[in-house]
Amino acid sequence: MVETEYRKVANLKVEAPTVSQTLSVQIEDFRGDFTRVAALVQVSWQENGKQGLLYTPEFLASCLNYPGASYSLAPTLYEGEKPCAFVAGFPRTIQYKGRKLRVILCTLLSVSNEYKKRGYGVVLWGELVKRAQSAGYDGMVNYCVEGEPMNGMILGCCRMLKLPTERIFSVPYLMRFLQPRAVTCHADDSHDLVNEFLKAAGFIANDMPFRRVWTEQEARWQLQRHGGLVANHRSDGKEGLLTGYLMHAANPQKTKCLLIEDVLWGTLEGGERLALVEKMLDRGIQAGAQMAFLPCLGYSDLAPFRAARFRSSPRVLHCYLTVFKGEPVPEPVSSMYLDVV
Repeated sequence: MVETEYRKVANLKVEAPTVSQTLSVQIEDFRGDFTRVAALVQVSWQENGKQGLLYTPEFLASCLNYPGASYSLAPTLYEGEKPCAFVAGFPRTIQYKGRKLRVILCTLLSVSNEYKKRGYGVVLWGELVKRAQSAGYDGMVNYCVEGEPMNGMILGCCRMLKLPTERIFSVPYLMRFLQPRAVTCHADDSHDLVNEFLKAAGFIANDMPFRRVWTEQEARWQLQRHGGLVANHRSDGKEGLLTGYLMHAANPQKTKCLLIEDVLWGTLEGGERLALVEKMLDRGIQAGAQMAFLPCLGYSDLAPFRAARFRSSPRVLHCYLTVFKGEPVPEPVSSMYLDVV
């Protein structure tokens, strides 16, 4: 089914429109029309059956301002001025089984209602793969929500393109409801913490089979991203930090959510780690967050979050790794350190 749909539209051609014809569709580099694409993503994802997040134009602009990101790695299907489908690949560097790989993190695949079930989403995703290969990337990472269509298609698409791919990890979540309360006011931790961030990230074991590798510019973006929050804790010469960001849920209430991302305990221990979690939650509450979410990737101790009354969530993402050529062949890992989008 996947291969049939792909081949049906894989040779999509650009045709000059006539007065009597609808404007032809064509794949182009993203044009920077963030408002239109944000609206496309929102409408498309409403039909997925799972409650998602509200991807604003500001959020998308921030993501495409990541060091090394480019509009060419965000191919978009346009009909005249209207974006009809969109996907993005954000550059990441990982260390996987001893090999440093430059990969793209594929995300935000969205297709407008009138183009769904025609195979355009698969074709656009395939276009991103080809562009990443041409740009010299070593592979890609795809996250798929359990129960959604792409999760059932990704391996078939990769087989068709003869790309070695494996589901390497399944990501469960912890969550907590946040109640408004009087919180301790903390100084802003988001500035001038690049060295501390890199140092804390360096405590993640080098022998971990799959871990993210940072540059100074990437760490700075992480600390200053749109909607970002940072909590840094020092105690008796020991230090660690957490990063996260704020987004609204795509529900009628527009529930404000704190998504915790980097869990970098550094040299903190025991109660000091719990103090860091509480500091991050205080920041979220101060910013109006009503829920907090944490992806469980196995690279860090989660006991402080459970002590802070986080509980299991039904949400599960599956992570697929593709290595375009060469070793190592993708296979399941017991833990990983990478952002989840």
